[in-house]
Amino acid sequence: MKTDASDPWRGTRAEAAVDDDTPNDRFEDSFLDEDRPSHRRLSDSEQYLQKLYSRLKVLQGGTTKKDLVTSLSVAKEDCIARLITSGNNPQSEEEAELASNPLVRHIAPHLQALTASELVHLLKADVLQTTIQAEQEQNNTEELQINPSTEPSTEYKPELNN
Repeated sequence: MKTDASDPWRGTRAEAAVDDDTPNDRFEDSFLDEDRPSHRRLSDSEQYLQKLYSRLKVLQGGTTKKDLVTSLSVAKEDCIARLITSGNNPQSEEEAELASNPLVRHIAPHLQALTASELVHLLKADVLQTTIQAEQEQNNTEELQINPSTEPSTEYKPELNN
């Protein structure tokens, strides 16, 4: 039993239903406008449904060998196009930068190679390597002087000085 003073909406249809002794399957404070239709379709709803059905078919159908080959060829063409248009020429192994120790680079930069080609030059200039080669050449000449009929040995024979 509602009174008009406590009802903030004044005269809604819920009042009529309360006064009526007929059963009501709605809430008293329903804000829905019953005069308007409940829904209407949007203009692009058919297109949207068609897109959804096409996506569903793709998901259910799986991929075929032809689709796989096509997607791989497209990926290959994209990769080739990126390589051509990137402007960065791929570096050879000799030009690739080596990992360098910043401490060694600071203390002795002349001993730290930045690329593989620099490393080759540093190894050629390595003092230990040059001394070993000099000793090998000296041993070879000594062997030639002792045994002129035999070929010089090319293997490394370290001398032990005790």
